[in-house]
Amino acid sequence: MSTLAPQVIVPADERHLDALMVVMTASFDPAFGEAWSALQLAGTLGLDSSFARQSIDRDGRATGFTLCRAAGPEVELLLIAVHPAARGEGLGRQLMDRALNDAVQHGASELFLEVRENNLPAQALYQQSGFIPVGHRPDYYKGVSDEKFGAITMRRLLANLL
Repeated sequence: MSTLAPQVIVPADERHLDALMVVMTASFDPAFGEAWSALQLAGTLGLDSSFARQSIDRDGRATGFTLCRAAGPEVELLLIAVHPAARGEGLGRQLMDRALNDAVQHGASELFLEVRENNLPAQALYQQSGFIPVGHRPDYYKGVSDEKFGAITMRRLLANLL
């Protein structure tokens, strides 16, 4: 993937399913069982309460995406992914910033997410983006070897983005 030019972040929907699945498959380690199927992704993209963004490189390929779902004054960041070939250039932060702003545009006062307790790079991104831990779900994720991992629930208040 070419990452020499800046990424463009644009809305995504069901029409972009194949491109998003390429990023999903490359981004999520199968050892942890976190990647969604195409059917799960398509179903969620089709909900009126969901909204998504994708980052596109200069060659028109998807390099990352976010998927959120609104529920009243709350939005949940369901997925954020950056293709391994596009990592290390701040794209995750750009996608996160856009998700935060989109949540505000959808009338949310707070954004929630869950992260695997041993996914330290993701936790660092979330903490840098102003998220704080507010809960823990033991044994939430089940890896392919039946190993279980807890999930940390994190929240970001959006009042200062208004």
